[in-house]
Amino acid sequence: MHRDICAMLQKLLRQSRAMALKNLLLVAAAMPTAGLRIVPRRVVRLLRRDRAPEAPDALAAPEALPQALPVSYGGAAATAAELEAIAAAAAVDDAWVRSRSPAELLPFLRASGGGDAPARLRAASAWRADWVEDADWSFDAFFAERADVFWPGERPMMEWLAADGGAPPLADDDGAALLVLRPARHRVGAVDRDAWLRLIAWHGDRATSAWARDGDADAEALGKVSIIVDRTGSGLRNQDPVLLRYLIPPLIKNFPFALHRAYVAPVNRVFWTVWRVVRYLLPPPIRSRFRLLTGADWRRQLAAEVGPRVAARLPGNLREGDLR
Repeated sequence: MHRDICAMLQKLLRQSRAMALKNLLLVAAAMPTAGLRIVPRRVVRLLRRDRAPEAPDALAAPEALPQALPVSYGGAAATAAELEAIAAAAAVDDAWVRSRSPAELLPFLRASGGGDAPARLRAASAWRADWVEDADWSFDAFFAERADVFWPGERPMMEWLAADGGAPPLADDDGAALLVLRPARHRVGAVDRDAWLRLIAWHGDRATSAWARDGDADAEALGKVSIIVDRTGSGLRNQDPVLLRYLIPPLIKNFPFALHRAYVAPVNRVFWTVWRVVRYLLPPPIRSRFRLLTGADWRRQLAAEVGPRVAARLPGNLREGDLR
């Protein structure tokens, strides 16, 4: 198999450099993970050689190339520079990085900006090794163990919407998993900040990798999360800007593409006080994903944002006309 691949690579390299890069990455995208670990190292080395311009051969017949689609994310295909970055990243000698598919690498690299892609991915892998544990950090286990340290309430502080039997949770129309957060249950200082970070890192890793792989491969936004911040009953006693300043930077750095939308409601004066702090911690692209729902009709606004299918599955107190 590898002999055939190398022969194809040599033929592709006789084409123009730009066309070669595109087709080489199509080869890599079509290969199993084990093959992808071997090819990119040769690809990057060969592409970076200075070669005298040669007359391009006739393009290979369509049936001679793997039947693969270009890597894309969010409706936008990878550019030549992004494809080269994916090839370089796939050659990194790191178990976590090498287990990522091109479809997983592209959104990370695109959201985290330019620079040394392999170095950024190695750093993300090292951070996950420190913070994403094999232990059970499910919401049920976490909150049951600490049931007496939160403010009373009928609903849990965090839950994936309509998760059933360990399956990936309900996704919105863009394919993003839906998480409900209820800050009214939060008691400032009751839980160590490192425990919060480990909890969120554990769920973030699952939502952006395992659940995406188990889902519909044709959905553009798989691997993302949409958060509904249900501020019903939340007041001054629940606000914790110090904790937010601790959590937000590492989460943005290591899950730069994960947040699809954040719907915050109901918004009041207390929220605006905290938002003045939080907004400066958020890069503009992430800040633009927040939807702040104000006014008495915030439930109608939320339903319009998430669409009728998801609106019908919302908890009762978030549905229009149902104030439970």
